[in-house]
This record gives sequence, C-alpha cells and structure tokens, in this order.
Amino acid sequence: MTGVGSGRSAGGGRRLAAGVAIAVLAAPGAGGCGREPRGLLPIPAARADDGVEPVLVRRPRAAPPGSVRIASVFPTLGRYALSGIQSHNGARMAVEDLNRAGGVHDRAVALLEYGTGSYFVDARHAAELAAGADRAVALVGSNSSSLSRAMAEVAEAHGVVQVSNVSTAQDLTWDPVTGRDRPHVFRVCGSDEVSGRLLAEFARDHLRARRAAVLYEVGRTYSASLARSFVESFRGPASTRVVAEFVYLPLETDFRDQLREVDAFRPEVVFVPASFTDATLIAIQAERLGLRATLLGGDAWSHRRLFARGGPSRPAYHSDHCFPPASFQQAYRTRYGEDADGCRAILAYDAVRAVAAALAGLGPLDDEDLDAGLPATRTRLRESLASVKVQGKTGLIHFDDHGDVRRGAAIIQVAPNERPRLHLWLGDR
Repeated sequence: MTGVGSGRSAGGGRRLAAGVAIAVLAAPGAGGCGREPRGLLPIPAARADDGVEPVLVRRPRAAPPGSVRIASVFPTLGRYALSGIQSHNGARMAVEDLNRAGGVHDRAVALLEYGTGSYFVDARHAAELAAGADRAVALVGSNSSSLSRAMAEVAEAHGVVQVSNVSTAQDLTWDPVTGRDRPHVFRVCGSDEVSGRLLAEFARDHLRARRAAVLYEVGRTYSASLARSFVESFRGPASTRVVAEFVYLPLETDFRDQLREVDAFRPEVVFVPASFTDATLIAIQAERLGLRATLLGGDAWSHRRLFARGGPSRPAYHSDHCFPPASFQQAYRTRYGEDADGCRAILAYDAVRAVAAALAGLGPLDDEDLDAGLPATRTRLRESLASVKVQGKTGLIHFDDHGDVRRGAAIIQVAPNERPRLHLWLGDR
C-alpha cells in the first residue's frame, strides 16, 4: 500500500503508510457460568465434513410441548467463551422476561442453549441441530463473525432466521462487492464499516486530529476491516489530514519497533482496532516509550481487563454498539453475580426481543404451525422480522434492506483503574 504520510516501507516491511461451559434448555433458575444447570443430555461426538470434530458438550432436552423454540448458539469454550457466556445470559434474561409477561400470544418461549467451541465448525454443527432435529423457529447467535458466518450457511439452507448480537463483519448479511445477500441473516449491531467511519469522525471532528496512525493485526479480518474504514473516512482533501498504517503479526507481544515508527510519524491519535489484550500491551509499551497521542479502539476493547495491567496516562476512547443502561446492568448483576462486559449480553437480549416481536406479529400460532407447518412459519417470521419495529433495551430495532440495524455508536472513555463512561453518542440512536 502506498503511503500518504510517507512512501517508504520500514520496520521489516511492517509499516504500510497510507493516506468448559455447557449447552442447556433455559428454564427458571438455570445458572450462569461455573454452575451446571439442570436438564442436560449428553450427545455423541459428531464429525464435520472436513474431519474436524465439532465441540458441543451437551445438547438441550426437548422443549416443552406447545412452546415456541428459539435457539441460542454461542461459544462457551475457547477464545470467545466469556463473550459467549454473557451472550447466553442476555438471551436467557430476555426469555425469562417474555415468559413472565405471558410469552408470545400466551405460548411459552423455550430457549434452547447450545454451548459450542470457538471454531466455525462448532457453531455450524450446533446450528444444524437447532434448525434440523430440534426444530427451532429462529437462531440467535453468534458473537464472533467467523462463527456467525458458519451459522448463516445453515440459516439460509433451512430457511430459518438468524440474529447476531455483536458480529460486525460487513459481509455477514450482505457483501457490497459481490452483491451477495443473505435474506435470513440479521444483526442488532453496526458493521465494521460503520464503526470505523464513526471513529474517524470522532477523531476528526471532536478531537480535531489532523494526523492519525493506525496499528492493526495482519490476517485478522476484524482488525483490517476497521482499519480500512477508518483510513478511508479520516483522510481529508488536499492533504489537510494524513494517516499512516502500521501492522503487527498474530501472537506478537512486543510492539516497540512499530510504536517507535508511529511516534516518528507524530500522530495526534493512534487507532488500534485490536483485542483488549493487544490494546493493553500496546498502551503500556507506548506509555513507556513516551508516545502521547490519544489512543482509540473498537468494540473489542470493551472488556473488564482492559488496561488492568497499566495503560495510557491520558483518557483513551473506543466505540461500542451501545452503553447499557444502569437498570440492565443491575438486573444482570443480580441474576449472575457479576457485571456484563460491553454490549454482548444486552444485545443478545435485544436479539431475542426482536424475534419475539416478529413472532407476535404473526398472530396466535397453532400447534400445527410449530410442527408440520414449521417451514411456512419460518418463512412468515422472516418477512415479519424484516419489517419489525420494536424498542429494545439499546434503542429502536428496525432492520434495513440488508438485515442490519442502522444506528450510531457510543464513544466510551476509558483509563486505567477507572470505570468506563459514556463520552458521547455519534449518529442515530
């Protein structure tokens, strides 16, 4: 890539300058992480087509007769487990609230929870079970975009709707390059393209930055997509704003070479679209090197351990898809004994509520609609969900033609030893 800030390549070619948890059937009293809920059946190991054995520890019991079955598919083991457990928890809270209010037209909602590993074959296998033998009317999940893409293949094949809470890959719902659309796939969060653009707007219009550096991970789609969107949006006409890109390799932990080059570029902001672990290491090393630019990040920063080991001496900022209201945080804390990180739980809650609102729009369902007539019910549900308008915990849920919720982003201020706080909201709510 050719540089706007500089045309040379440095740092060994790394600078690119440029303008065991479990699956359960949710039931009252079902526990959270670390406690085995009741109602579990072991399942035999299944093997995927590519020879990799999917990870699904247990499978939910059959739902009570006459209930409306919604599947919750999230990882509870591996890299994305904490986020997945919190997502399951949020979905479970939504179903509990729905059933306390009478369900959907007086039918109870049964949440079928599938705890998977953090590999795409795990999510695909669980989605196949949910859409096939377990006859779910809808799928909620997953958190990681790679897992959600695998579920999307199943959703389209079975004609069942899928709603992700925090999967941000642009091409999950549709691909603007190829024009490929997935009409059964929805999400209640913004895409990487939206988040990167809004963060660039924040840097440009609120921090008044004219020089920005971007440090991202090579080979990670999330990191590269956010970086690309930020760079394209930040650059100004007639060189009024300049941006330089710097990269690092997967599993790299020493970022000092890149940070020295960043410092030499003299940026006012440094955008780090990385995990909270990478962001913390980068912030600590940048501070030790005397780099005083304001650090920016994406929604992957929203974790309780961000800057726990140290960080910047000045406030840093990251985007997120919401800023959970205190009432939800208190309800979550009461239910599970700990806080939820970021928007994973509350957006899983809203994903379930969106499906429930679409189901309510179908009118009362007969037993036949959930049995032999299930394919037709799924088709009707897809049409209802596409036009649903319901007020969720995070704001209005209304999907565009591609299945995305179009709204702005929260800009969260973070610093070591301080609780995150909402700095401002950008765009529509």
